[in-house]
Amino acid sequence: MTSRRKNSYRPPPLLCAAALAVVLPACLAGARWSQAGLHPALVSLDAARLAYARVVVDISGKPDLNRLGFTAAHGARSLSALGVQEYFMPRTSRQFDRLDPAIRACFEGRDRCTAVVVPLGEPQDGLLAAHAAEPAGHLVFLLRSGRVVYKDMIEG
Repeated sequence: MTSRRKNSYRPPPLLCAAALAVVLPACLAGARWSQAGLHPALVSLDAARLAYARVVVDISGKPDLNRLGFTAAHGARSLSALGVQEYFMPRTSRQFDRLDPAIRACFEGRDRCTAVVVPLGEPQDGLLAAHAAEPAGHLVFLLRSGRVVYKDMIEG
């Protein structure tokens, strides 16, 4: 005959309540934080259009873009000078000749340009919806010496 020893240890209810009070809010905050990071869209399309309209070529700069919400925290991507060339480089010389003068100046000038690319779309609720949501277009801001020299809204 073998005897089994019965485990009679039970954690005190106060300890369980304290652990639950710490772990549950941490899990909820983590889920909310990770879900916010998954949205590919900056803001609603209407809000993005309004903010886009407030950016003035040759007057607005990087601080203005940040103030209007076009930041990495909202999905904006910064492009280096090489990234700008990769993004805007056309396939043919004719397409290059038809580029906006501000874009061509970035290719031809000594001062390097940077860009900010912002995805557009309606944020959706739910973790799975955030993965499935495709941007409804994007905004492009080309900057030379910190000033916006070209902007474009590409929808669709």
